[in-house]
Amino acid sequence: MALDVLLTGGRVIDPESGLDGVRNVGIRGGTVAYIGDDRADAARTIDVSGHVVAPGFIDMHSHAQTISGHRLQALDGVTTSLELEGGALPVADHYEWAESEGRPLNFGFSAGWVYSRMHVLDGAPAVRPQDDREFRIPLGMFEQFQDGARWRGPADGRDIGRILDLVERQLRHGAIGIGMLAGYAPDFTAEEFGRLADLAAETTQPMFIHARSMSAEPPGSALDAAQEIIAEAEAHSAPMHLCHMNSTSGHLADSVAESLAAARARGVPVTTEAYPYAAGSTVIGASFLAPDELRRNRMTPSSITYLPTGERVASEERLVEIRANDPGGLCVLESFDLCDPADKAMLLRAQTVPDAAIASDAMPLTFFGTESQRHAAECAATGDVWPLPPGLIAHPRSTGCFARALSWLVRDTGVLTLPEAIRRCTLIPAQILEEAAPAMRAKGRLRVGADADLTVFDPATVAARGDYTSLRPSTGFRHVFVGGTPVVADGELDAAAFPGKAVRGAGARAA
Repeated sequence: MALDVLLTGGRVIDPESGLDGVRNVGIRGGTVAYIGDDRADAARTIDVSGHVVAPGFIDMHSHAQTISGHRLQALDGVTTSLELEGGALPVADHYEWAESEGRPLNFGFSAGWVYSRMHVLDGAPAVRPQDDREFRIPLGMFEQFQDGARWRGPADGRDIGRILDLVERQLRHGAIGIGMLAGYAPDFTAEEFGRLADLAAETTQPMFIHARSMSAEPPGSALDAAQEIIAEAEAHSAPMHLCHMNSTSGHLADSVAESLAAARARGVPVTTEAYPYAAGSTVIGASFLAPDELRRNRMTPSSITYLPTGERVASEERLVEIRANDPGGLCVLESFDLCDPADKAMLLRAQTVPDAAIASDAMPLTFFGTESQRHAAECAATGDVWPLPPGLIAHPRSTGCFARALSWLVRDTGVLTLPEAIRRCTLIPAQILEEAAPAMRAKGRLRVGADADLTVFDPATVAARGDYTSLRPSTGFRHVFVGGTPVVADGELDAAAFPGKAVRGAGARAA
């Protein structure tokens, strides 16, 4: 039977087998059907000489769960985009919405612990994305209910039970693990953490954790927070994943990396990830952005840029004002100074932690323009519009994480080889997830029978183009296939392509 597509002359890199050589790759019916030297019969043959052919990139940590967010990530080589750190509530409805609307990329969600706390402790409604534009992305609930009185604080035993019941229900509805935004509700108790860990162990579902603290100073430092995760994973034999260790660990990144390596050496089921940017992004109402917490982390209000106005926050008084008026407003937080050689070296070391995944922490698009641009921009942010109109912005990791990994970490600094960078973008996330979500066993590899999620790029020119003031997609990705369907062809996005499929957790069953 003829192939649908044959890619010829490319440098094929498969991180599972170690293959790294010029081969032809054939696609048939959504899977890889041929890898070899022959020019097999195909309906379409594409010469990709001078390019790398790799498994499609798997982003474990993307809040950009919209059509526009997926399109921008497709132009960054991503084929599977998962919202695992924050998760969703209600999970079943978010899966249903994404399937009914269509997605360019494969997608999935964890069970949102913080959203469950908001619902149980403050009565925040679990709004279906079908019913309100503000909730079409899971992070919408997070942005809308920042001012809840109780969800950041400790819960008693009865309420912990209700929170866990809600989390467990999301696992039954297909959630991939438990998303635990611990740093945003830092006063939860050891009892609650332990009971969540027991649930993770019982269901063999991982916990994806934003560490409780980002402080540079003890007690309650970023190192203490990482060691808390390690201790819970070890005590409960529960798989745990420390999200974006580069940004939450800050200047304690070396110590956190050493603790993770020691834990993994003794068999603790703990993993991590990083992204290659010096600044992070979050809501300005986050607990760790309060003035006293900034001081503990050796930062100042001027470390924060408030995206809705583009202003660098000038004083503690202005920070308090913004947090009171718009706690869900997105901002950028500078963690490292790339002009400081010591800071740059530490950020680079955070990218090379053994067996760490590369994950973007991509953010939703936010309005950043004139009032005349607002309506079109806000509709495009969550709708089906391409090309995107002016007036939108997001942290550049949202559009360029993987291109920057391939350019800065491989081509510019050489801290990673090209095969190793690809492994961190593909096989490592697939292996972290494959027990919890069996569909991942066919992703992250380039072998016959694997899903035809493929990325073809020019290693000499691939580059991230976005910055903190402009929204621009990456360049250098020539072809991106999702399930055998081209989403990017000859460097151009196909806005009519919606081949993405749901990736569900192993606990999914009929409600």
